[in-house]
Amino acid sequence: MSFIIRAIVLYSHDGRKRILSFSASGLNIITGKSKTGKSAIIDIVDYCLGRGGYNIAEGEIRRRVSWYGLHLENAGDEVFVARDNPGPGTSTGSKVYYRRGRVEGYPDVEEIEKNITGSSLKTLMTQFAGIVENEHRPTTGTRDPLSANISHSLFMCFQPQGIIASKDQLFNRMNDAFRVLALRDTLPYFLGAVDEDHFRHLAELDELRKKLRLLEAQEAKKLQAVEISRERVVRLVNEGKRLALIPQEFQVIDDTVFDFLIQVAGSDIDEVAIYTDFGETVAQLELQRAALWRRISELNQDRKAAQSYVLAQSEYGREVSEQRARLSSIGLYKADCGDKSRCPVCSAEHDQPVAAVDDINKALAGIDEQLTSVRKESPHLQRHINALDAEIERLSGDLRETSRELRAAIASDEEAKGEQEQLVARARYIGRLTNFLETILPNEENGPGESEIDQVKAMIEAVLSKIRSEEVESKMDTFLDLIGQKMTMYSNRLELEHKGSSLRLDVKKLTVVANTENGPIPLNRMGSGENWVGYHVLAHLALHWWFRRKSRPVPAFLILDQPTQAYYPPDAQDGSLDEIEIDDDRSAVLSLFRLMQSACEEIEAPFQLVVLDHAHLREKWFEDAIVEEWRGDNALVPYDWPVN
Repeated sequence: MSFIIRAIVLYSHDGRKRILSFSASGLNIITGKSKTGKSAIIDIVDYCLGRGGYNIAEGEIRRRVSWYGLHLENAGDEVFVARDNPGPGTSTGSKVYYRRGRVEGYPDVEEIEKNITGSSLKTLMTQFAGIVENEHRPTTGTRDPLSANISHSLFMCFQPQGIIASKDQLFNRMNDAFRVLALRDTLPYFLGAVDEDHFRHLAELDELRKKLRLLEAQEAKKLQAVEISRERVVRLVNEGKRLALIPQEFQVIDDTVFDFLIQVAGSDIDEVAIYTDFGETVAQLELQRAALWRRISELNQDRKAAQSYVLAQSEYGREVSEQRARLSSIGLYKADCGDKSRCPVCSAEHDQPVAAVDDINKALAGIDEQLTSVRKESPHLQRHINALDAEIERLSGDLRETSRELRAAIASDEEAKGEQEQLVARARYIGRLTNFLETILPNEENGPGESEIDQVKAMIEAVLSKIRSEEVESKMDTFLDLIGQKMTMYSNRLELEHKGSSLRLDVKKLTVVANTENGPIPLNRMGSGENWVGYHVLAHLALHWWFRRKSRPVPAFLILDQPTQAYYPPDAQDGSLDEIEIDDDRSAVLSLFRLMQSACEEIEAPFQLVVLDHAHLREKWFEDAIVEEWRGDNALVPYDWPVN
């Protein structure tokens, strides 16, 4: 079930209200002369129900109205919504007032203020109409999925003056290719060929497909890992050979390698020995060797100094001996005569004084004393040098022994390090091998049986079987056939071309088609405006008969603007049948309204058929259906309202 229009409420700039009420069900006629605001009714209702554009014609309405209000009801649930008049020359409004709940009275203009956005209004109207979450998914092309909303349903609720007499457009606002596609895509939902269970299954299908993609991605990753693992197996085997955990002759041939690697991974590894004194012995021996080198160097320095001293003494002794030999000739001197200018040997006289014999003897005595001292010290120096040589020899032996021990310690240290590194390397290798095998090998706990991917695929097939497009198409064909039968029945009440032919609704081309003996004839090939208006009216009446019969979430009203325009002259005043010259045309107008009246009786309530027209038929059922008549000074907007 969906909503009906209880009233349209207009507000003047000085706060006055104009309330246009409608009957809750059946035929509602607003009759009157031209330029009284009848055609604005569709634009006002469309605007208040969330249309983005502000399309009310320029004129008195734009100048005299400040807010447009709409009172709606859906099975006792009521909504009052109002939108501002942005003024002449504008195409969009920004203020929306929304109130849901029992409407006891309409708010004053001072109480109305913006409390929601335009996009929120569209969402709220969609929910109020009973349109649940839905989605159409095109099976071809690149179009995105589409969810039906209030705007799509309203394509089937309005028949403006320029559309109702069109041979090319059966539905409102179908001058845009995107709207054509939108109506075509959402019709299965509005007709009931797809229900709420269908969309629940679609959501379930989305989740299953998402899960399947995830599982397939994991499987692909696993297969890729297996391919990569073949190279890793070879590397692991070679590393195991290097660590002496795998025999050198072992070769990777087939998948039996995994069983062999499992055995290797379970091998016992000796406990890793921890050496806490790596390098300490070597360091101590190196210190000892350095100390020995220093001591030997010091002793060599001492020995060299002692040898230098002995050599110096030897050279000094030779020199002193030579001097003594020269002075020993003093024995040839004569006794000192006291005359320093006379030579004591030959008594010859000299210009310079000559040393006395006593002086020479003293010098010779001093030299002899020095020679004696040198001869005494030489044996002591030689013994010192010999002692140094002995110490140097002993320390050299210690140095050789220390060096040998150092070389042995270094070798032992390297061997210990190598042994520990080998054990650590083996432990790390076993760890990597175990992790590798756990990653690659399947989990045996799951056991044999159907894989999870196959299970999800089976579940997807089960869901798809419930939402097969063939089933939707079959339902659509059935529903359209029933709607076509109702259209054919309605057409028999009108004097139309191709009367008696089987009518159908072509949802692909969104038009009416008459199946005749000469083949199908679409609406655009049917002549005269009378036929176009008649087929528009009966097609939409048949659709709303179906919507109400199946309680579909399409607003429970249909507004027709000037359905008799093909019959009345432009200067018609009172709308009586007498203003139509041709009898057949008068009969056609009467038949058209009688069809509307009888259809309202057939269509399950609530349903409102709002007709905006010149006509005023002097029949009781017609006059009972008149909501207002706008002739003389009567119009949608009072003429005494101020202009902004």
